[in-house]
Amino acid sequence: MKYLIFFIFLCSFSFFLKSEVTLKVSNSEEKDLGCITLLKLASDKSKENGETVKYEKLKKLQKSFIEKYKEGYFSEQKISSKLNEHNLKIKDKGQRYVNKGLQKCGLK
Repeated sequence: MKYLIFFIFLCSFSFFLKSEVTLKVSNSEEKDLGCITLLKLASDKSKENGETVKYEKLKKLQKSFIEKYKEGYFSEQKISSKLNEHNLKIKDKGQRYVNKGLQKCGLK
């Protein structure tokens, strides 16, 4: 009886650990997708403005995020949804939102 209770405890403990790990992975993927799309918007804007040095820096950082995942890992629907979300926040908060987001993504 004592061994049965111990076994149930171990099984339930491992079940809770597995769910935490899954949550952390999905948060990391969401953050990376947010960075990829924000970097895409910022690099397109800098290319339009003729800021080639900034454009190259942003593209290099974007490529480093993309290389973490297999090709086609993020669906086009997820990417366009995130792009629309960023565009709405940019309209609301302006360039300050982009600058803060780029800092969170590792741009110095």
